[in-house]
Amino acid sequence: MELAATTNVNFDMGRFGIDFVASPRHADGIVITGPVSKNMAPALMDTYKSISEPRIVIAVGACAISGGLFAESNEINRKFFDEIPVDLFIPGCPPHPLTFIHAVLDYLGRK
Repeated sequence: MELAATTNVNFDMGRFGIDFVASPRHADGIVITGPVSKNMAPALMDTYKSISEPRIVIAVGACAISGGLFAESNEINRKFFDEIPVDLFIPGCPPHPLTFIHAVLDYLGRK
């Protein structure tokens, strides 16, 4: 919900030229917002490989960054994070929409 709020009229992330798109073929990066389960790990890797280079990987929230409450679960697969470098970590559970927008703009050098 917090990331969806970044696109509403209150925060309007689109005014900075940053949008969420439905297809990885139209994306410049990927935003990971939760723990990666064993079942979702192959889909995440396929999605990552579908994005043209250069690509950005953003981990948002405690569950994506460290596994959060699910870190000790046998169903979590952190292999993606061992193989693919994460460009931007945005802490919070969940982070405020302005925190997300500020972090992305700062990463892009558009502060």
